[in-house]
Amino acid sequence: MSVESQSPATAAATAAGCPVHFEAAAPAAASGCPVRLDAAFGHEPYQTYRELQDAGPVQPVVLPDGSEAFMVTRFEDVRQCYFDHKRLSSNLEDAPKPPGADSAPPVGGLVLRRDEVSGHMMINQDPPIHTRLRKLLVQAFAAKRVTAMEPHIVRIANELIDNFRDSDRADLVSDFGKPLPVRVQSVLLGVSPAKQEQLIFDMDELTGGKDTETSQKALDRMKVLIAEEIERKRVEPAEDLLTSLVKAKEEDGRCEEIELLAAAIHVMTAGYFGVQGMIGNCMYWLLKDTEARAQLLANPDLRTTVMDEIFRLDGPQQPGSVRYALEDVEVGGAVIPKGSMVILSLGAASRDPRKFENPDVIDIFRENANDSIAMGAGVHYCLASRMANTEVGLACLTMLQTFPKLRLAVPDEELRWELRIPMRSLDHLPVLLR
Repeated sequence: MSVESQSPATAAATAAGCPVHFEAAAPAAASGCPVRLDAAFGHEPYQTYRELQDAGPVQPVVLPDGSEAFMVTRFEDVRQCYFDHKRLSSNLEDAPKPPGADSAPPVGGLVLRRDEVSGHMMINQDPPIHTRLRKLLVQAFAAKRVTAMEPHIVRIANELIDNFRDSDRADLVSDFGKPLPVRVQSVLLGVSPAKQEQLIFDMDELTGGKDTETSQKALDRMKVLIAEEIERKRVEPAEDLLTSLVKAKEEDGRCEEIELLAAAIHVMTAGYFGVQGMIGNCMYWLLKDTEARAQLLANPDLRTTVMDEIFRLDGPQQPGSVRYALEDVEVGGAVIPKGSMVILSLGAASRDPRKFENPDVIDIFRENANDSIAMGAGVHYCLASRMANTEVGLACLTMLQTFPKLRLAVPDEELRWELRIPMRSLDHLPVLLR
């Protein structure tokens, strides 16, 4: 391979004397050789993050699909990069293209191909387009709207619990964590209850780590379903987000039809990815940390604080947010070459010992808890962070209050976290209810 045809990450690896095909594990961080983010990393990424932080501010990595990138892991560097959207772009059109290719491969290892919908999602845009699209959704996630959703969240949690209330065991991922966010987001959007089971199936197919074709077909079915619901709202408007989006297009002219569809699908998928993963993570940590669990049950008003701390400790977005370098960018004294894919690692930054004392433990009274960037920062701070915290917190609290003797049914060694970029989550969480 000639130097001219190499990607920036490959060129950097070659210059460092590393194997071009990146057959490297976590210890490679110390040598500057790329670290492969494989299944072992997905199961337990935090030791690798620490090695990457210790090795330097920017390190080359290889994603599961072979995509090459530079990862930023230290708290202050990640935070600064989040605010540098003029040089580090979120726009898919700026993604690096392999030599001789007409288009870039799926972003950062995502199994889905780029298409007209993903290209119009807010998360894949920079200001001013990002700003305009974000304004379409601001009211849906305002504090008043989130508070109004709380009774629906508790009702849905109890309805799901009813399915195993009289059993001795349950799987808090498949029985609870997966269906709950689909049903909650359906209420928020105004999706017909008759279509929710199809959405639950499609979301599972989409995120189940299956092949590209299976996942893409699931997304394509979702597009059709949501488009049908949008047409229904034109005839039967209601007090929901889909109706608000239709109004934004037809009465106010604030978005195009494709942007309307993209916004609705973004709300559904983002709400599912993060929440289903964090229900599993938060329940796991609350079952392991008896002190935090006892404090939450004794004082439910601590719910938001407890959730914020667990989101910091073991957040859903792994390995992090993808950006594209529009020019050479200096980060912490290291230079990320123009044209590179860049990963801003929220998971690593949230456990950076330079920022957080004893970062690997739950401390619900952490003095600098408000500095957490587990949900992003700047213009890309998660718009639905309040909703996610509320949804996960009420789901976990309802579960713990319903089953006071709830405990893990298997040893930790039998649990498995999987990396399904851009999220990391438990496959299963079997528990004993009594």
